[in-house]
Amino acid sequence: MRKIKELIFSENGMKAVNTLFFLAMFFYSSGLLFVAYIVWICYLVFCIRNTESRGSKVVYSVFVGLAVVMIGVSLYGLIQG
Repeated sequence: MRKIKELIFSENGMKAVNTLFFLAMFFYSSGLLFVAYIVWICYLVFCIRNTESRGSKVVYSVFVGLAVVMIGVSLYGLIQG
């Protein structure tokens, strides 16, 4: 688990997130999309905590909100589907 955290919070963190989203396209019904969104949220929270720019914090926060909404929409579609 520690190695996964180090990967996500390193310079290659966004590459890992993008890879998860790419894999989620191929394995759509596996729930990998939820994992990708959660990992993206973790990455964005890390970015919010480590940036000093107020503008960047606002943009990252908007992306966190978007990810939360997308998780909700995906869950709704999964339950209704």
